[in-house]
Order: sequence, then structure tokens, then C-alpha cells
Amino acid sequence: ASLVVGGAPAAPSWGWITLRTPFPVQVFEAGRMVGTSEIDRIMLPPGSRNLEFVADSLGFRQSLQVSISAGRAAPVSLTIPRVPININALPWAEVFIDGARIGDTPLANVMQTIGDHEIVFRHPQLGEKRQITRVSARDSLRVSVDMRAR
Repeated sequence: ASLVVGGAPAAPSWGWITLRTPFPVQVFEAGRMVGTSEIDRIMLPPGSRNLEFVADSLGFRQSLQVSISAGRAAPVSLTIPRVPININALPWAEVFIDGARIGDTPLANVMQTIGDHEIVFRHPQLGEKRQITRVSARDSLRVSVDMRAR
């Protein structure tokens, strides 16, 4: 026996958002978590949605109005805040953040996006020190190393 169902295929009743972020965020609608940035796309019903994007560990929270179309993916772009950090080394060092040369210490109010960054300190006689630093929107950050310490 076989069953044949005729007619046009049903129209999709869901859409998606796609989200690329430098750190994981949770996505909320009306206080309910609907997904995270750690998956490729988040399925939502069509229509205008007020979504909140949150990374509590970084003090990040952003709300956006997103229009979802049935059967389509809507890309979402977040504005990642930049905050000042202060960097110092004893006796002094050349500083690189995520591979880009920033300058020689002391450095004040170096603007960086929130999230994890690799800071490299280089001194011609004392060598190199690496440090992973989490930049948060919550408080100002001071990073300091003693290049003489082993």
C-alpha cells in the first residue's frame, strides 16, 4: 500500500538569524533564551523580533530589532564596544596586542574591544612574556609585568 499526498509544498513557517561574534553570546527574546552564537543559526518565527544579546562575563548586553522572514536567514551584526586599558612593564617593554605593535610601555588608555586578547611584552635583554587578558566592559583594566622575573 502507498499513500500519495498531492498539492503544493507547504510554505516555510520559520526563519533564522546568523550571528558571528568574537566571543560567545546568549540570545534572548522576552527574557527567554532562544539560542547562542555558538551554533550556526538560530530558528525563530517570522516577524519583527526584539532580541537581546548577552555575554555576562564581559559585561556585554545589546538589544536589536531584527526582522525574520520565513525560509530565510537574517544576518545580525553587533557593535562590540571598545574600552581603555593601561599597560606597563618593569623596566619597560615593547607591546603587541593580538600581533599588532602598540608601542613601548607605559601605555595609557589603549582602546581595545572587549573579549580575550594576547598581549606580548618584548625587551631586548630580558626576552619576551606573553599574557592572555580578558577585557571587560565592567571595569578599567591595568596589565603589568615584571620583565626581570623568571
